[in-house]
Amino acid sequence: MSEPATAYISAAAIQNNVEAVRQRIPPGTPICVAVKANAYGHGVEQVLPALARAGVERLAVANLDEATDLRARGWTRPVLCLGPIFACKSEHERAENAAEAVAGGIAVTITSPAEAHMLATAAKRQHRLGHVEIQVDTGMGRCGVRCDKALDVIAQTALLPDIRIDGVYMHFATADEDDLTFARNQLQAFKQLIAQIAGAKLSVGSFHAANSAAVFRLPESHLDLVRPGLCIYGYWGGPASQRPPELRPAMRLVSRLTEVRHLPAGASVGYGCTWKTTRDSLIGTVSLGYADGYRRLLGNKAVVTLEKAGRDPSRHIPVVGRVSMDQINVDLTDAGPIAVGDAILVIDDIPSARNSVESLAEIVGSIPYEITTLIGSRVRRVSAP
Repeated sequence: MSEPATAYISAAAIQNNVEAVRQRIPPGTPICVAVKANAYGHGVEQVLPALARAGVERLAVANLDEATDLRARGWTRPVLCLGPIFACKSEHERAENAAEAVAGGIAVTITSPAEAHMLATAAKRQHRLGHVEIQVDTGMGRCGVRCDKALDVIAQTALLPDIRIDGVYMHFATADEDDLTFARNQLQAFKQLIAQIAGAKLSVGSFHAANSAAVFRLPESHLDLVRPGLCIYGYWGGPASQRPPELRPAMRLVSRLTEVRHLPAGASVGYGCTWKTTRDSLIGTVSLGYADGYRRLLGNKAVVTLEKAGRDPSRHIPVVGRVSMDQINVDLTDAGPIAVGDAILVIDDIPSARNSVESLAEIVGSIPYEITTLIGSRVRRVSAP
């Protein structure tokens, strides 16, 4: 059996990035890190210990399964479920979800008093407190209570027994764009709601808005806690010129050469014969393909490097031909001494490298989030220093 591709996840980089966030926010401000989608593809198993050691106060996930998985892994600090848990047709299923959230002490995002009532019913049955947070749509247009309806929903929820409102939050649509006008308008609308809540003397826990980009670019959005995701893994979703230099990428993705062959000039490589040799060439096959999340669009465009001590990130090895399901081909003609079994660095943890997460995202017209979250289950995740 061939050795699988391996993603090495640096605990030191993650802890460094948590500290980078702490340096940007007021002292004592809690951090709620988004670990949805298997910690943005890095592996919850590898990321969780690093976040615990870094003193992260809370975690946020996309759904109830992710939340209960954190509890099963021993995470006892607060967990916020960002996604809906009541969006199902069966009343029985909604009741089960509510009961599971209450039993796990998981804060559930709600958008109506009816949802809060379902959680309150489950909490009463278990003789526990149900935890809710209310998301407000200030311009994202995707989910959450509309701003003009939010005060009423919050007030009705606050009246329910067996329920505690842990927070009210919003999400920025453009905090990583050059123009921050829309983001500032969103924040202004949210702060107007905060003033209304204060005027109504409602107890709602924490107000939060700041995602990764806002942590670094909109200090006025830090409020009671911040909710970073991408930057904790060392990546930046906006223009490279805005990338905070203190962030360290947490992932290195390494695979192996499984075959090396000589091809004469004029030979084609890969499906569709999209690349041909122009000279006698040394072509290698690397055990990694689009089934592992390596985008098909990277064929004939991306590079890899040799994973060796003292590696030179500028010594590029071109990816040639189309990306296959399980392999990529690379042109080793100018790579120097190389053999089957040698390690190939597919994703570098040097931000400026041509095979960094950000560089690969740029090649395919995507974003770093997509590059890391698409890394498949066949890729082994391993904790690294």
